[in-house]
Amino acid sequence: MSNRPKAHHDDDHEEDLRAIRKIFDELETAFVEHDAAKFDDRFTTDTVFTAVNGVRFQDWQELHEYHKERLENHADGIRTWYEIEQVIFPRSDVAIVCLRQPAISQAGRRANVGTWILSKLDGQWWICAAQNTGVA
Repeated sequence: MSNRPKAHHDDDHEEDLRAIRKIFDELETAFVEHDAAKFDDRFTTDTVFTAVNGVRFQDWQELHEYHKERLENHADGIRTWYEIEQVIFPRSDVAIVCLRQPAISQAGRRANVGTWILSKLDGQWWICAAQNTGVA
């Protein structure tokens, strides 16, 4: 037997899960529309985001410039979506989202996996950190 603590709270988070899923639905829509402003709307000003290529962005402006360039110049012909595999709540106002992001383009299929951290601030969920890794 161990005295190791459990980090995840098993409270009812159905409303939070709906709100979090909605954020990822909005990200998908923004990608289709090549709209970086809409895509980055739910990231905090001090977000830390590691892209699939290993580049780390330390704030919203850096991330937005990256997404703007990528969505305006490199997103044509790419279809992508988010598959949320698990959402863990270590606290009622913090969510860890484990996801898969398949992508299809003329070059073929690939996928990323990600771990995204969301914080509930003033009743709204915000993306404050994300780590993406290419897996296929």
